Amino acid sequence: MKINKQIILLVLGFILLSGMIAGQSKPAEQVKKENKKESKDDKKKETAYVKLFKGKKYETKKGLLTLHKLDGKLYIEFPKKLFGKAMLVGSVAESVSNPDDAFAGLQAHDPLCIYFTQVDSTVHIRKADYSSRTAETDLNVKNALGKNNIGAIVASFKIRAVSPDSSAVVFDATSFFVNGNEEMDPFMPSGGFLSSKASYKNENSLLGDIMAFGDNVSVSSYLSYGITTTFMGFSVEENRPATIVMKRSLMLLPEVPMKPRINDPRIGVFFTNYTAFSGKDNGSKEIFYANRWKLEPKDPEAFKRGELVEPLKPITFYIDDKFPEQWIESIKLGAEDWNMAYEKIGFKNAVVTRMYPKDDPEFDPNNIKYNCIKYAPTLTQNAMGPSWVDPRSGEILNASVYLYHGITDLLSNWMFLQMAAADKTLRTTDMPAAVMGKALRYVMAHEIGHCLGLMHNMGASSSFPVDSLRSPSFTQKYGTTPSIMDYARFNFVAQPGDLERGVKMTPPDLGVYDYHVIKWLYSPIYPASDPEKEVPVLEKWISEKIADPMYRYGRQQLYTLDPNAQTEDLGDDQVKATAYAMSNLKYILKNMNSWVAEKDRDFSFRKETNFSIINIQFYWYLTHVLGNIGGIYQYEKYEGDPFPAYVSVPRETQKKSVLFLLDLFENLAWLNEPAAEQNIDGINGDASEYMRSILFPYMMRWVANIGFSETKADKDPYTRTECIADVFDFVWGSTIAGNEPTKEKLSMQNSLVQLLITNSRVKELPGAGATSLSSLRQEDKALLNLQMLAAKNSFGGLEGSTMSSDLHDRHSLPGEVEGFGYLPRILYQSSDISHVYYEWLLQTKEILEKVSGKQQGDIKAKYRYWLLLINKALKTQ
Repeated sequence: MKINKQIILLVLGFILLSGMIAGQSKPAEQVKKENKKESKDDKKKETAYVKLFKGKKYETKKGLLTLHKLDGKLYIEFPKKLFGKAMLVGSVAESVSNPDDAFAGLQAHDPLCIYFTQVDSTVHIRKADYSSRTAETDLNVKNALGKNNIGAIVASFKIRAVSPDSSAVVFDATSFFVNGNEEMDPFMPSGGFLSSKASYKNENSLLGDIMAFGDNVSVSSYLSYGITTTFMGFSVEENRPATIVMKRSLMLLPEVPMKPRINDPRIGVFFTNYTAFSGKDNGSKEIFYANRWKLEPKDPEAFKRGELVEPLKPITFYIDDKFPEQWIESIKLGAEDWNMAYEKIGFKNAVVTRMYPKDDPEFDPNNIKYNCIKYAPTLTQNAMGPSWVDPRSGEILNASVYLYHGITDLLSNWMFLQMAAADKTLRTTDMPAAVMGKALRYVMAHEIGHCLGLMHNMGASSSFPVDSLRSPSFTQKYGTTPSIMDYARFNFVAQPGDLERGVKMTPPDLGVYDYHVIKWLYSPIYPASDPEKEVPVLEKWISEKIADPMYRYGRQQLYTLDPNAQTEDLGDDQVKATAYAMSNLKYILKNMNSWVAEKDRDFSFRKETNFSIINIQFYWYLTHVLGNIGGIYQYEKYEGDPFPAYVSVPRETQKKSVLFLLDLFENLAWLNEPAAEQNIDGINGDASEYMRSILFPYMMRWVANIGFSETKADKDPYTRTECIADVFDFVWGSTIAGNEPTKEKLSMQNSLVQLLITNSRVKELPGAGATSLSSLRQEDKALLNLQMLAAKNSFGGLEGSTMSSDLHDRHSLPGEVEGFGYLPRILYQSSDISHVYYEWLLQTKEILEKVSGKQQGDIKAKYRYWLLLINKALKTQ
């Protein structure tokens, strides 16, 4: 049957029209109810995630985590798959209101190792603790350790929402990044004479920028503090406002830790340690891993054949483009000098330097993904090289160098004072650019050494015979030290004329010990499959070299017990080296006026140099000899090594050191150089008498230290009694012989009388036992001042564990563990020798009674007065 098209269209149109008319005929109240129902259904579908951001202005960054900045708060969208994963969180100062507090680029503390967990509707940040471990197969011990080493909760956050795909939770983490947590603050540890305390001001702190990358995220915060500073207990400033922009970065640790290398205390490498518990032998032991980069050859087979091979991932340092242009080449050379050592073991271009990239939008020098060499435009005379380490394996994950502008002032001062006597080109107020470049190269190489895992080797320079430091052939081959990781600076042993003979005045680019450590630390050991199987090879490498002192490691000391491991020293004979050094200081002081007169028209250079010679350099040199008195040489050793663990400094060396210092104190007239001080206000009073009155009593206090070496000597020890007798004979000998004492001898006699009265304990001094600054005697205050000046002008520091900090770079102490720590391993309970002092006091009384009548004028009056003091002291018995 055939149907007309027009009829069909008419029918359809009628049906549609009827529907429309029917819809329009609904009552208005019914339409209102239906619309209200639809609105309620829409709200039910709106999730907490949508509500959090709906209608608000916010910023989102996606990477390892998704970060949202909303209403001045930080919301983290945390993937559930990352719960329980170990991460490092570190804090770097981006900008500061006062460079005395911190500087841009400073990482003041070791990063925290943390992980995130979820319990019900709360997310916790917990500290990861790897200090106790056991084998995976030792289930009972593992379970027990787990119960006794739960991660401490450091922060908690309520879950605010779940991501649309349910793969992540969202929480407000502002309080973790904007806070005054001392483990994440911008301040270096403070203490000692000058101490600062920072009070966090939450009301003046706020969230800054957020950034996210594939393997880490970073959050900036404006943190405000009130700074209170004290000097020796006296308030210097109180609650001074300070604001520092801190960048907190969060890095995911490698899923599989690097294969570690077991450390050895006979070589100077930073370490990561833990206690290993074993159920098999029911024992525990301390395990030390060497801190190092994961350096693997691109072509292992070519590497095994002895070919030079580039690493899969070179150690790359980005150089700050804000450095003075003339510094950059020296910085590059200093960093890349270490390639000479890596090439010896088969790696080509292991260390690479690049300038800060201009065209990489992801690059950020404060992003812990990048190793940077940063410029700090402050007057601080320092440099340091901290690093971030995986606590599970010792793998170095990040390392940066901080170079302060003031380092050039320190280097100029050192080079003038230590080399100008022998090097005529340095007799100027402005160091030649080439010389300064070489010095900066040395500083950079030292700091990069820390970044590669090397600790200070304070014993290195003591392996060189002092006379070899005046040998052209020796110094051209070895420089001033077998390791640039020592605090051995420039050749202050060289005398006028030595440079012309070919003597080298500077440290080597790398020393023989430095090559030795890089080989030990970074050579792949095939086919060892685990750390324990590498140990025989590693021990063999050390044993092969350890008989040669140039390859030995000398631990840094908190105070001097081993005179072979001192800072700022040179050579194996401190008496001879210091005699050369003092001769150079005399020469410089005598001639400086004529050398720099034209350029130093306002006398500022001569004033500063004069001060440095007397108050800093002279004191440094003197303390090197002082370390011999009561000293004990210490050696890290394993069974079979060809030396004992410790040896007392020989009697002859100690005696020679005491007599050298006494002679030095008597002959200090050269410190009062008229040509140097006649036009400057650098000295108040008699410099020679000032130093003698401080340092002679200081030397006498070291007599007690002789008790250490006295009891540990195998034979013929230098005793405290003999030392006092040597001093007594020197001070009183010429007077007893009938000669009129010089003013120098009178000064020393006065100090000795006071010391004998005090140490014989026949009379307790007023205020004995008090520790306040006001209770200190004038010479004690002066000594503290000298010690502070010396510390301030020694760049390089207690180096550091992961935070090697240095030159006094800052380095946090690795701990006080046998073989690896800083403190001496010899404990000694000093016996009382007050009776010895008492006998010498009585003898002094007899001497004064005999000689006072033979003297005239002021000398006679002094002797009668001292006799009065002794008699009064004896009457108090």
